[in-house]
Amino acid sequence: MLNHPRIAEIVDTLVSAGGGRVTYDTGGGGREMLIAAGAQLAAETRAPLTIVEARVLHSETRAFVRELQPDIRCAVISAAEAALQPAGSINGVLAVHADVLRDVDVRQPLLAMAHSADNLIVARHDYSDTTLDALATPGLVVRLRDLTPPAHRPDPVAVRWAPPDMEERKLNFELIALSEHDVASFEGWTWTEAMQNVDPDEVRSRLAQMREKHVGLRELMRQQPPDSCPAPRLRDAREHGPEQSAAHQQQDTQRPGLT
Repeated sequence: MLNHPRIAEIVDTLVSAGGGRVTYDTGGGGREMLIAAGAQLAAETRAPLTIVEARVLHSETRAFVRELQPDIRCAVISAAEAALQPAGSINGVLAVHADVLRDVDVRQPLLAMAHSADNLIVARHDYSDTTLDALATPGLVVRLRDLTPPAHRPDPVAVRWAPPDMEERKLNFELIALSEHDVASFEGWTWTEAMQNVDPDEVRSRLAQMREKHVGLRELMRQQPPDSCPAPRLRDAREHGPEQSAAHQQQDTQRPGLT
């Protein structure tokens, strides 16, 4: 992802400007750009790097930073942890993914943290909260259509182009949507609260189980021809014998609340 010319250009621009923000489409490498630019800027300025990201992604984020810039000082914290930091305690480079700003309680503390940082980099979607936008300039945009040469860009009416890992990313986002229902077992938390408070391994294990079921179901549906799964046929009282139909009617009249 980072080798793509457009992605590399965005990273270089953020580093040269000493910060900024990038708005990107899902699957467009926003988190990769955020971490790469933050790590490179921290290395060039010899400053510490603080990344604010969902707790479930902390292990992967730390590993990515170590791969890119193994010698920098880096802390990866959740939005809830960032909100507990004393005012003015963060210096150096601050990198924030705007998804963490869904929680309204962390917006003002993160805004204060952004003011105290020497450099601010933000990655966001079009629908993300805008609390940090005014401090994170310049504002850059990368779209999925920017990541493929025009000669290889198919007719958008016929088929939507996707980078090599887009299907995988799309599936992951489908799973996240599904897990908004499944997360009820996590002490009744919302999905955002669960990502910030639940043991990451537990969330990762749950998503892995859901992913396996989801992939299997999609593959089964893809293999079956449309006519192989006829719609279920509703049965009425005429398909039962007289005694069975009468018995059902008697049971219904005995149920409370039924008229």
